[in-house]
Amino acid sequence: MDMRLTTLDEDGWELDDGEPIAAAHPDTFWIPPREERDALAPGQQVKLIFRILVADEDGSEEVHVERMWVIVTGREGSLYTGELDNQPYCTDEMAPGMPLCFEARHVIHIFREGQDES
Repeated sequence: MDMRLTTLDEDGWELDDGEPIAAAHPDTFWIPPREERDALAPGQQVKLIFRILVADEDGSEEVHVERMWVIVTGREGSLYTGELDNQPYCTDEMAPGMPLCFEARHVIHIFREGQDES
């Protein structure tokens, strides 16, 4: 697996950093504490914000934003590895099981058994 973060220009999708969003909207956008996001273990499910470049029927491109679940598979330095656990609505180019890299700053939710999955 290529151990790097993706970019819109090179890969057609990238991840949003949840920290500045949470800082700008503290009453409506909550993320888990940094200590929890720094201590993820393989098998945990986390939610990330994906920005996906999609070509419209007229050939123009537009960025779609989707929040999707990822299963943590490992870690190397500050980069986590994971596999997409959702099928994006806006494209078939990405699918469950797709490998990806992310950092703690990208995590906006950590799934906990018995908790709301929103």
